[in-house]
Amino acid sequence: MSNPSGTLDQMTATDPLLDTPAAERVNYATGILLSADDFRDEQTYHRSRLATALSNLLGHGTLSGLAVRSPEAEDNDLHLTVEPGIALDRYGRLIEVVEPWCIRLAHWFAAQPTGELRAAVQRKPRTPLDVAVAVDVFLSLSDCGRGRTPSFAQGPFDALDALAPARLSEQPSFELVLRAEGPPGKIPEPQNNWPATNASAANKLKAVLGSYGLGREEGTSGQLAPFAEHVTGRDPGAVFLARVAIPVEIAADAPAGVRPKLDLTQRVHADNSIRPFIFMPFKWLGAPPRDVPLSEP
Repeated sequence: MSNPSGTLDQMTATDPLLDTPAAERVNYATGILLSADDFRDEQTYHRSRLATALSNLLGHGTLSGLAVRSPEAEDNDLHLTVEPGIALDRYGRLIEVVEPWCIRLAHWFAAQPTGELRAAVQRKPRTPLDVAVAVDVFLSLSDCGRGRTPSFAQGPFDALDALAPARLSEQPSFELVLRAEGPPGKIPEPQNNWPATNASAANKLKAVLGSYGLGREEGTSGQLAPFAEHVTGRDPGAVFLARVAIPVEIAADAPAGVRPKLDLTQRVHADNSIRPFIFMPFKWLGAPPRDVPLSEP
């Protein structure tokens, strides 16, 4: 599951990069007493400068890999797989997935409330299948504490055996989001408003001059404003990976309490083609990229 606070562990603080920290370096001098906050600020300065550079140079999206793979035929558990890869989120943070991740869609489907599934039922032409539950796959970054070690109690606590994580592991966090938007029109999807490589110099310059602070200025309390692909109440910094259509059986005039039923005679459809991605011309990799289908099956 995704966590907008940027942490998977209640013993770890919210990632300071979510609040756009000021570009302030710690000023070291002989005789100054340093605390944990000073070392944390030192980390935050370097992380935020890197994130600012990456987000302004590259934007956000998939950098490498992270293809979402449809379950194999006759897989009744419906294992949806995300391949390893790297993405850049809207905060400028690198998210690396070093091994395949999967979710059993049949189990996930069974855990969803009937009303929410009914709201996400889509029919052609809004979905490639005749009748399907539309779900988007998002990727976020969360901190997970590693190696608990004794420390002084923090906050309004009085303890002699307090613990704190010795390391913070940056972990990928996946979320399946039901798309409950009804007609008319298509389900919202990512839109790229940056000029193409063959655009005029004037249009490119206008884009550069008008791009600073996009997303945060439109948000509330300095937070990111959601894009078209983000659902209200979810993490607006998450990276969209794929749109998944889960085949179901339900009549168009079925009463409100009737639950959609999985249709195991059809394959789940995974569409990677509408994700935001970052492509650099003249990039040198050595080996040629693998041939990867954009949609399955």
